[in-house]
Amino acid sequence: MNEYRYSDIQIGQTESFTKEITREMENAFRGITGDENPLHRDDAFAQSIGGGKFKNHVAFGMLTASLLSTLAGVYLPGKYSLIHSVEQVSFKKPVYAGDTLSVQGTVEDKLDGLNLILVKIKITNQEKKCVLTASMKVLVQK
Repeated sequence: MNEYRYSDIQIGQTESFTKEITREMENAFRGITGDENPLHRDDAFAQSIGGGKFKNHVAFGMLTASLLSTLAGVYLPGKYSLIHSVEQVSFKKPVYAGDTLSVQGTVEDKLDGLNLILVKIKITNQEKKCVLTASMKVLVQK
């Protein structure tokens, strides 16, 4: 876990990590949220409604977006983070169980009076295709 303090963080600084999306993660997310939409569990249903757009059931978009918490809480800034807001989340392509996602955050700005950083996020799959973009404001507690 990183322990960046506000004074350590520079505009343009980047942190990244990878995570494989698994069926176990999907099942845990389903259990937490109660979202039983067949798009997220039934391959045949997803293929039938997607008109060939979906190769299998689609992982929960918010499961993918939850990796923003890991980015802030472990990597950028890490230990001293408190997410203030997540904005402009855009789901670009479907994610499937078995996909390995690369999560990258880049510091776009710093607000000195508030100890707040603005982080731009891009998540890509193993084929280097963008699956999610977002921006996040993170308070740095030290």
